[in-house]
Amino acid sequence: MSAIVLAGGFSKRMGRDKAELPLGGCSLIELQVRKFRDLGVRDIMLSGYPKPLAGCRNIEDVYPHRGPVSGIHACLQAAENEACFALSVDMPLLPEEVLLTLAEAHCGGITVLEHGGKPEPLAAVYDRALYPEAEKILHSERTALMKMLDFAEVTRVPYTGDEFFLTNCNTPEEYEKIRAYWREP
Repeated sequence: MSAIVLAGGFSKRMGRDKAELPLGGCSLIELQVRKFRDLGVRDIMLSGYPKPLAGCRNIEDVYPHRGPVSGIHACLQAAENEACFALSVDMPLLPEEVLLTLAEAHCGGITVLEHGGKPEPLAAVYDRALYPEAEKILHSERTALMKMLDFAEVTRVPYTGDEFFLTNCNTPEEYEKIRAYWREP
């Protein structure tokens, strides 16, 4: 599989680039890349991240400023493999084991982590062949990533781990909670 680390967006609530936030001696983007490397992924794409990172490819959106669908669309087109992990840069505590579970469950279409009965489309595996469907969404008025689930067979993988590991790092307060956990696992 290929991997997409979604690092775009304006980080308005955080007030600074979330991908660059330090955690455990590296940045959030480096932390997510390390997870994929530990799983043996060789084709790692960075969506919405302008700086080079060793062993990764920076992929620019074909349709800029259209949300995560735009990043996934561009990376699906550029992927070297038939399926792609997609993981948001701001979900730093998601364990590698969860990514492995998603990969093992993937049998085509979209395999998405589910929590509390709701899908987490920013922790999922997408077939590369879905990029035309992503493009259709990008040409529509509403570009919600959840619409991708309407275009493919969806396998839902229930998340049974600690709820805190799904915490998104969108605000300074959430970041401080994550940092506190990291210091005291």
